[in-house]
Amino acid sequence: VFRGLNAIGYKGPISVEWEDAGMDRLFGGPEALEFIRKLNFTPPTAAFDAAFSSKS
Repeated sequence: VFRGLNAIGYKGPISVEWEDAGMDRLFGGPEALEFIRKLNFTPPTAAFDAAFSSKS
């Protein structure tokens, strides 16, 4: 999902629905946020194959 949003230049908010009756929201909410932040990485600035074209 995040790759697609990055590809179209989306810079808006991300809404995460979290429901777990067996877990306090003050614990589960931050845990869900941490998980999502790990998935939302900054895309590379160079093409994948550019790393193989350097001559050293």
